[in-house]
Amino acid sequence: MAVPAVSAEEEHAENSGTEDSPASAGIEYIVSPWVENSSDTEDSISPLRSTQYITQGQTITHYVGVGSGINYLEVDLNWGDSSDSLTLSISTPSGSKLGPYRDNYDGSVNGRIRLNIDPSQGYVEQGTWQFKVYGESVSGTEDYTFNVAFH
Repeated sequence: MAVPAVSAEEEHAENSGTEDSPASAGIEYIVSPWVENSSDTEDSISPLRSTQYITQGQTITHYVGVGSGINYLEVDLNWGDSSDSLTLSISTPSGSKLGPYRDNYDGSVNGRIRLNIDPSQGYVEQGTWQFKVYGESVSGTEDYTFNVAFH
């Protein structure tokens, strides 16, 4: 699948605002930092695990198809180098925007963004989700792993 190109300027404009809450027309989501002692981690289905390389100002979009009956999504963007800065912006299938999220979202600067996306009621919206990783401040090239698990 071809990934549409987004210029650094377009992505910066998208990422320069504050963290958005989802549009009221769709499902509302509660996005929270991931908790280490989650009891159902072993029961997850991991439809996407990807390793990529990103540079300053570059955007890489990951597409994830979500089927029926998913309670929540566990998202993990890990680059491990806290001297570089990546952001994560999420679009739901109905077009609601979540984020952008930065390394310090969970209160720790560690080169990792881990979060859970929970619908306020019912199941996670079915369809294709977009996860945009943006190289906000990258020296040279940074490798990262990106994983979305279904629960």
